[in-house]
Amino acid sequence: MTKHSPAREILQRVKDLYDISTDADLAEFFGITPSALSNWKYRNTVDYRLLFEKCYGFNYHFIITGEGEKYAPDEDEILEIQRGNKDLRSLVLEDAGITQKKILIIEDHTQMRQLIERHLKKEGYIVLGAGDGTEGLTLAKEHVPDVIISDIVMPGLSGYEVLREIRADLQTTHIPLLFISSKADLAEIRHAMNLGADDYLTKPIQIKELLQAVNARLHKSALVQRQMDSVLQKIRSGFVRVLPHEFRTPLSTIIGGTKYIIDSFESLSKPEILELLKMVNSSTNNLNRLLEKILLYAKLESIAQEGEEGLEQLGKRVTENAGDVISDIVLDSAQAHNRMKDIELAISEESIALSINPVYLTTLVTEIIENAIKFSQAGSPIAVSFKKEDGGAVLNVRDEGRGMSPSQIKSIGAFTQFDREMYEQQGIGLGFSIIARIIDLFKGKLTIKSEPARGTQVFVSLNIAPTAKAK
Repeated sequence: MTKHSPAREILQRVKDLYDISTDADLAEFFGITPSALSNWKYRNTVDYRLLFEKCYGFNYHFIITGEGEKYAPDEDEILEIQRGNKDLRSLVLEDAGITQKKILIIEDHTQMRQLIERHLKKEGYIVLGAGDGTEGLTLAKEHVPDVIISDIVMPGLSGYEVLREIRADLQTTHIPLLFISSKADLAEIRHAMNLGADDYLTKPIQIKELLQAVNARLHKSALVQRQMDSVLQKIRSGFVRVLPHEFRTPLSTIIGGTKYIIDSFESLSKPEILELLKMVNSSTNNLNRLLEKILLYAKLESIAQEGEEGLEQLGKRVTENAGDVISDIVLDSAQAHNRMKDIELAISEESIALSINPVYLTTLVTEIIENAIKFSQAGSPIAVSFKKEDGGAVLNVRDEGRGMSPSQIKSIGAFTQFDREMYEQQGIGLGFSIIARIIDLFKGKLTIKSEPARGTQVFVSLNIAPTAKAK
């Protein structure tokens, strides 16, 4: 991994730092051949991986290569400073495009705060210090640091109050916060974690342990940022393909309808105005549902990317009497679309508790039944069954609508809508992606069987809640 750099100046400073006199000894120091070292000088290029591994003079979290690519090291590659040279470090930091991280320390014990500041500065961090919670919160909002290290018991705002304020502000909610405290009992640690703390270290603080915790948080933040960038890129690419049409349709109705009412208000009768307003209201609701679906998809992708910590956002994970919940959702959707006569319900009378958040079960079933209604003709049957099966519970929804080919089933993904030109169906194709992601998050299984012009059958296997199994 290389990048154009002032190689000769950097190499000379390495020589000075390590008392190396000849190029042959320098090549041996880096573990390369003399000809490779000559090539570095000739091309004015330095291999930064070797440089960091051998010099241990810099703490880094990402490097931008000459080709514009971002290199993010693993945790074991983030090296501690063993020897340092400030001028050399600054030169390489500037040349390699390395972002220095800002750390905020909130600690009312002056000597403790200064000790931590000194070690963090040696690591190459930009360090901010605050003597109480109120000052710390002000600095956090003003400078938006990359990590916050905070005591708990302090004058003014406590560490817990600082954390609540940090998490409540959209500008600072993402900042990792590490507590350092003399309170070592499990109840305090659990309370801190429940409030949203990222780590909890007990006093007396081991500096090495603190530095490792800071590095781990920064590394994780970098991973999350890359994952979110990937999610946003995926969503953005879908927007470019389908959103112009999907937004234009309801917006055209809203703009056109309201303009017609304004321009013709004096000549329109009350029934005509009411009819136009109903049309505008319907389009507004469609637009709102579209936005809600996009936001839901983005949230689900974010939770999935964050792993176990993301799953904590799901909250309660048990739905009692799932059969009743499913029946209500199906009948409400059928009534809204005037398809009550088409619904064939076969819901187990046994009370079944599922290991899934009720909100997400509602979303899941709504998306499935809405698809069945949307892509089948009025008058054709839609069969819905729910029962215990193979140690879990299975929801089966079958329609006799348009259907899909095997290749279309395989291609199901965000913003995919098949045969759009032929059917001009409303929607951006997020339904099945939302269904699949919810099932995946709650450790279920999705099976789709479909034939073109013959209909579609969707099987959803969900886990029964542990308490229900015990009963």
